[in-house]
Amino acid sequence: MNGSAAITPAKMAMIGVGWFGFQIFWAFHSGPLPLFLRDFTDSKFTISLVLSLAGLAGCIVPPVVGYLSDRTATRFGRRRPYVFLGFLGVLLCLLGLPRVSAFGVVTVLAGWMYFSLRVAETPFLSLLPDITPPEQRSTASGVMNMLGTVGLIGCFLMSSWLWDEHPNAVFLLVALVSFGFVLVAITLIREPEAERVEKPATSGPMVYLRSIAQESRALRFFAAQFSYWVGFWMVSTFATLFVVEELKAPEGESFLVLAVFSVVAALFMLPLGILGDRFGRKGILSAYVALWAVSQFVVGFSQNLTHAIATVGFSAIPFAGVMGVGYAFMLDLVPRNRTAEFVGFSVISIAAAQIVGPLVGGKLIDVLGYRSIFPAAAAAMLVGLTILQFVSPRPSQSPAGPR
Repeated sequence: MNGSAAITPAKMAMIGVGWFGFQIFWAFHSGPLPLFLRDFTDSKFTISLVLSLAGLAGCIVPPVVGYLSDRTATRFGRRRPYVFLGFLGVLLCLLGLPRVSAFGVVTVLAGWMYFSLRVAETPFLSLLPDITPPEQRSTASGVMNMLGTVGLIGCFLMSSWLWDEHPNAVFLLVALVSFGFVLVAITLIREPEAERVEKPATSGPMVYLRSIAQESRALRFFAAQFSYWVGFWMVSTFATLFVVEELKAPEGESFLVLAVFSVVAALFMLPLGILGDRFGRKGILSAYVALWAVSQFVVGFSQNLTHAIATVGFSAIPFAGVMGVGYAFMLDLVPRNRTAEFVGFSVISIAAAQIVGPLVGGKLIDVLGYRSIFPAAAAAMLVGLTILQFVSPRPSQSPAGPR
């Protein structure tokens, strides 16, 4: 599954092209969608419930799809059929959302949209370790996330130009552009032949669960990752609403904060990712998480749009580092022949945070106001940093565990 040959810059870029499409969707989730939902309810907690469906889908779908993908053999590959069918569902839901007026129908469509996205996401992420040797994975992850962040920038800028006058056009463009880039990537990326692994003599649910429990390094990392992503989602879910309702900026201008965040992240993603390959991933990742916690706390002191742009832009630097190194470090911890399966578990830890973070943030806002979410987010990140210190890489990357 993973040959020793180095991955070329062109292949790294092609993975980034696909991730560009995925990140356009997540930019839509963070920016325009909360404003769209505000037309149906004033309750931030209710809005967070709908947005948390992304996390719920992420807790259910990724390990199942990852397990199936690792064991799939078609003439189109192990990953591409899931990516195509999943993102096709995203496309159809995005086209349908602005055409419905009942909040219940909006909720159902949003839930199906997130379910479809998760079907596509885990197999696509598994393409990176499939075609990238371990010593290049931080660099490849940096390239992937850098180009993905360009997708964030494009979506936020496009939304700032169009949202006030043509909100439906935002849905249409997000649907077509994101699907188009993902389709180009999976068409041009050639999957390697999968390794054949013998099935164990005994199998069953308990054997499988024991095989998961044996991967304690990965499980501790997932716990750390959950904690610091709780902090991120607690703040990012309500970023546009914070700027509009607390700082009194126009809706269209609220997207500029997220656009600046994305620009800064794109500039730092690759160089900070390369540091992980050169100087060791755990120490570098720990430094990034610590700075991330500090930066989230600082954002809470913003008094106007200019302040928000500056502080959120600063927080993008450690975010870029975590994105560039965190995924590669996770791949150091998991069995080589069960990559997509454990990528699925990794997605669960982030998706669970995507449920808890918005719900806690929404409740804090309803009770204490917007400014309460920033110290809470910083505290969650520091918990994750503490857990991360108890994680060490696998001594070797030998296949292990039942199939």
